[in-house]
Amino acid sequence: METIFIQVGKDELTRIINDAIREAMPAEIRQATPQPFIKGIHELATFLRVSPVRAQKLKNEGVFPYWQDGRTLLFDPDKVRAAMADYNLKRRGANVR
Repeated sequence: METIFIQVGKDELTRIINDAIREAMPAEIRQATPQPFIKGIHELATFLRVSPVRAQKLKNEGVFPYWQDGRTLLFDPDKVRAAMADYNLKRRGANVR
């Protein structure tokens, strides 16, 4: 086995790695565009179509995950949707009994 050494700059190596990763991904993932995070309780309230007080209560109850960047709360829209669907199913189940 023969070893070959090449010198590549950081930017070029980053581009090569990114291209290789992109090529290895399934086509449907490559085409999906990432959604921006929901920033703050007011944006969360608008996203959920509830009042800011209700959005704060849901966040405090731990209904969905969030991250904090300094004082700004960040929510992943897909995880919020999934968590709210689960939360609503649990609430409906509790009301049926």
